[in-house]
Amino acid sequence: MLECEKVLIVGAGIGGLCTAIALARIGVEVDVIDIKPDNAVAGVGWGLRTNGLRALREIGLLEDTLAIGFPTPPLSYFDRQGRHVVDIPYGRHFDGMPNNVQLPRTGFLEMASTRAREHGCAIRMSTTVVDIEQDDAGVNVEFSDGSSDRYDLVIGFDGINSSIRGYLFGDRYVPVRSGGVAWRAPVPAPETLKGALFCHGFGGKVGFVPLAGGMMYVIVTHFEAGRPRHDRAAFPQIMHGVARDMMGDSPFMAESIGSLLTATNVAYTPLDTVMVPYPWYRGRVMIMGDAAHAMTPYLGSGAAMAIEDGVVFAELLQSGEPLNDVQTRFMARRYPRVKTIYDTSLQMMHEEFDSATPEALDRRLAHLVNEEPAALDYVHRILESPY
Repeated sequence: MLECEKVLIVGAGIGGLCTAIALARIGVEVDVIDIKPDNAVAGVGWGLRTNGLRALREIGLLEDTLAIGFPTPPLSYFDRQGRHVVDIPYGRHFDGMPNNVQLPRTGFLEMASTRAREHGCAIRMSTTVVDIEQDDAGVNVEFSDGSSDRYDLVIGFDGINSSIRGYLFGDRYVPVRSGGVAWRAPVPAPETLKGALFCHGFGGKVGFVPLAGGMMYVIVTHFEAGRPRHDRAAFPQIMHGVARDMMGDSPFMAESIGSLLTATNVAYTPLDTVMVPYPWYRGRVMIMGDAAHAMTPYLGSGAAMAIEDGVVFAELLQSGEPLNDVQTRFMARRYPRVKTIYDTSLQMMHEEFDSATPEALDRRLAHLVNEEPAALDYVHRILESPY
């Protein structure tokens, strides 16, 4: 008999939906809520490496994911003038799976929502938690629509600004500014773009990542002092200006950069971070995913870590052990792995931004050729290890 027969997941994002499926597959009754009215999101694209694909395979989502994804060749770096610098692979191939797949975010969320409902999960949007009271046997939850219910466990997958984390820890663990920001926008892809291409410029990079259907998403990452309040209506012009500043007057990928001026779905994301130490729970309320460990996107593993969280927890829950024992074993498996990826991703971002002068940019390009491949090979071996 399962220790938790009825679970509430707060957050219908990638991690929350995958965890709902993982739990439903072992016989748990799962409710999922999200404060948003729907799963439409800006930014369109995200990547998933072998470890994330392996976790999706465990919960029966691999084939659906590959059907909407775009397997990519090694990551290619170029300098501002369009001269090739280095190709860096995403790791080794395992069990016939790609080592990296680019995915449409909304498409994945729609697919995962459909699969979750097929497994019996109830999903309610425009709904949030307004009150939680827990005792030794369960958790009473009141919702924003006036309804209430009782659960054996509540799991917060509600992102970097998690209200469930606030319930557990108050303002003890809040988002921390890393200094980096990311701009993302979907635009038509040139026919010549077959894999992810990054141009390293002064203080950051401009990336072009293909998606299915003749589209790509452009990503620009750079250091930004303070926390300016950008006018959302001006996002396309601002993103275009930052990219052009990095690239100078180089004609390389100029047409694609110019297309940003007419982009209609530009996302601006300060790369804030959260790393909650042990434990990620108090009694029968837990946090996972970005609510517990929001990281910079420099290893493409933030979403993968969230998916792994849910898969591992469902696996451990099948033991029938008391919940506290399951939670303790969960933390022993998850915290060291997640903390390593968090630290390494943050370090890689800071190294990238240390390229604001011509001399520093030359050093950065030399690092990409001589040191980055070995450093990433080490990280890939960690990601490929059992979770």
